[in-house]
Amino acid sequence: MAMNNDTPQHGGNLQQAAQTYGIPHSDWLDLSTGIAPFPWPVPPVPAEVWQRLPEQNGELEQAALNYYGSTALPVPGSQWAIQQLPTLFATSRVLIAQESYEEYRFWWQQQGHNVETFNALPDATQLRERDIVIVINPNNPTAQKYSLQRLQQLANELQQKGGWLIVDEAFMDATPEYSLLPSLQPEQNIVVLRSLGKFFGLAGIRTGFVLGNTCIQTTLQSKLGPWAISHPAQWIATQALADTHWHVAQRQRLLRASTHLQSLLVEYFSPDTLTAAPLFVSVKLDSDTTAQRWQQSLARHGIWIRRFPHWNRLRFGIADDTGLQRLASTLRLMDQ
Repeated sequence: MAMNNDTPQHGGNLQQAAQTYGIPHSDWLDLSTGIAPFPWPVPPVPAEVWQRLPEQNGELEQAALNYYGSTALPVPGSQWAIQQLPTLFATSRVLIAQESYEEYRFWWQQQGHNVETFNALPDATQLRERDIVIVINPNNPTAQKYSLQRLQQLANELQQKGGWLIVDEAFMDATPEYSLLPSLQPEQNIVVLRSLGKFFGLAGIRTGFVLGNTCIQTTLQSKLGPWAISHPAQWIATQALADTHWHVAQRQRLLRASTHLQSLLVEYFSPDTLTAAPLFVSVKLDSDTTAQRWQQSLARHGIWIRRFPHWNRLRFGIADDTGLQRLASTLRLMDQ
């Protein structure tokens, strides 16, 4: 099914919510983004890091190699790569899940590609020559997970037709056992995107990575120009990627928070409408009217969640204990 060219909307638009509902920005509980509420604790940044231009000394690349187990090209946020990738391919048919991160649809259509959607991953009989399939794993906003075996099979089927598989693993860090990275080969027709924004809670440093096919990495590198990632961002990212003890503890924190959020939401929504990833819980409703009512009711209490009007869906980001208690109290109050 073809898609339109509407400009994508995003969570995190808290200033707009504050103006609409007349609640000061500082009084909101923002659950709209899927960014971890437990960020990596950034230490004081040395003065020389602020004063010197960023240098290509290889420290960030080595930290990324150690963390991902694969050669990684640092980029100024995975969003930059999402916007650049469509420029690297001849006009193609691009397949993506019906419900998915809308920036892909928008930028591939901007470059003249024919974007179509699927409800289930296409099989070999549905693929055409030079198709490009984009998979978000786990998917945003549905939280659907795709198995490694199925993705590897899809990549092989695409390669036989001169096609490509692009996998966005922005929400993968909490469940690395689902990642394609350990099995990647540099000549494969696979591109994987990763980000420090979600799991690390460092969305503000705008640092991400492109992994997989080395030709794609080389071409994207030529588009970066000098100083694409600020020196403080590089320094912070290098430290965060190397903090293995924190990685283990963060996965435990996120699992616990997601489990608690699911336990709370199942009191108000049917269990068969809920799907969960470590960083958010997704709720499929009967209509957008119902979804809008939930969003507006919570917003009046200063809690902001993400609504997807085309898909009758809500997304609740996880919260720390204080935020979860506030959400629970608000839901009880609304239920009276």
